[in-house]
Amino acid sequence: MSDTRRLESVSGPHRGQPMVTAGAPAMAADAALVLCHGRGATAQGVVNLFSPTHRHGVTVLAPNAERSRWYPRRATAARAENEPWLTSSVECVGAALEAARAVDVPPERTVIGGFSQGACVAAEFLRRNPRRYGGLCCLSGVLPGSSDDDWKIAGALEGTPVLLGYGEDDPHVSSKRVVRTARTFADAGANVDERAYPGVGHEVTDNEFDAVRAMLEALLADDT
Repeated sequence: MSDTRRLESVSGPHRGQPMVTAGAPAMAADAALVLCHGRGATAQGVVNLFSPTHRHGVTVLAPNAERSRWYPRRATAARAENEPWLTSSVECVGAALEAARAVDVPPERTVIGGFSQGACVAAEFLRRNPRRYGGLCCLSGVLPGSSDDDWKIAGALEGTPVLLGYGEDDPHVSSKRVVRTARTFADAGANVDERAYPGVGHEVTDNEFDAVRAMLEALLADDT
């Protein structure tokens, strides 16, 4: 069962968009999963996509992008071409984390993730807000930007588990950018798990769902 609230604290193009909540009732949650949908999709759609990872005790928070797109250009475009949408997108992720914190689920017990353009937004949130999180699952996505400055992380990720999964036949995701994204997060102290899938295009595999599920189960097993 899911319900919806509005993201009134967000500035820019995504202000006032809905955020779908699903999974465990908020007051009974021991962990959280924040999900960002791909371009052309919806918050409810990404909640449904990740349903194989849902677990008892995990509340799911999925913001929705204005016109179902987080930013208008490709992830490889200059950052200025994707503003103010990109910054507004990052604020949506921040609002979802604040919603989790409001029910006593801190960032270190929250996994942030997404698919395709939503994965890029999730990755960018960590780049701009480095600290320890429950995890990042970046599926068929990379860090957006075009200059060396776009790849800098001013802080430490303190061992945050990071899953980077992609298909080797994906026409939308460059393996070189995935490798660079992995190196950027590793250099900032993340525990990176990069998984390339031969013969797979722009899609999510069962193996990736298993990895996300393992992230959440590790959080639920940790009583601290």
